[in-house]
Amino acid sequence: MLTSFFTGLARANRSWRMILLLLAVNILVSIPIAVPVFLLIAQTSSERLAANTMLADKLELNWLTDLINQRLPGESLESFGGQVGVLLLVMGVSYLLLNTLFAGGILEILASYQEGFTMRRFWMGCGAYFWRFFRLMLISLLFYGAAYLVYFLIRKPINSSAKQAAEYGPTFYKQWAALAVLGLLFAAINMIFDYAKISTVIGDHRKMFREAISATRFAWRNFLRTYSLYWLIGLTGLAWFALLVWLRGAVNQNSIIAVLIAILPAQLTMAARMWTRVAFYAAEFDLYWRLTPVLTAEIEFAVAEVGKPIFLLPTKETQGQLTDDSPTESEG
Repeated sequence: MLTSFFTGLARANRSWRMILLLLAVNILVSIPIAVPVFLLIAQTSSERLAANTMLADKLELNWLTDLINQRLPGESLESFGGQVGVLLLVMGVSYLLLNTLFAGGILEILASYQEGFTMRRFWMGCGAYFWRFFRLMLISLLFYGAAYLVYFLIRKPINSSAKQAAEYGPTFYKQWAALAVLGLLFAAINMIFDYAKISTVIGDHRKMFREAISATRFAWRNFLRTYSLYWLIGLTGLAWFALLVWLRGAVNQNSIIAVLIAILPAQLTMAARMWTRVAFYAAEFDLYWRLTPVLTAEIEFAVAEVGKPIFLLPTKETQGQLTDDSPTESEG
């Protein structure tokens, strides 16, 4: 498990071109929501003392109160909230679809490690696996629904006892414990469907419900290693994210130059999220390979036949050579 963890970190560090591509698309998707909010703040806070506070990346309560009470000329919370709500919905759906699309490209690059990152191979993987991963995403809704049902069944008696409880403290901790259970279940489901995607790319499978069940069995049989790896990668990414957020907050944004300086750690924070996603897939890919004996035997056979080292998986071209041109065991 630790070997896969460090392998995932190393491969994520070497995937900087792919991470830059993911970061660029992420920025483009966030522009439609960021621009209207920025324009609203610029228009309604100009020539006000609130402008200095909001320039420093802090929320001015007086400005927010005036917006809610419709004291800002030409603006109201209803109109602004409606516009932002629609934009958030569109951005959320777009972000979800882009994550599904890019998962195929990331895994295609990881599966063809020797050839490295190329735009052609990345986009080829995006197109080849999008609809299969989209079906996996729809299937995952059943799993998330089941997890939420478990949370609901846990939370229901807690809420019932809270009405008769003499102290709020014990109920508060029980509610947080229920939320923790929900978070752990959601994390396990995320992990399971990561392995379903990995298995789909490795075997070029097309029956996604079968892959979801197969990934569930794989994760359950190796639960300690798979779940520990998931949280180890997640906490590492969270540490990087928290550090960069702290660095950005440490910049005193009291001038345009300071704001421009703060942009760098802000973009690095977004890049840290992309890096964590690649590290997840790379580490899980390596662990899946190590825990699947059939794949290990195929790779050892490929190394013996081709005469060169192959990382994780033989390329599609090598697989074709082994299938069509290699001598069979009886001929050898």
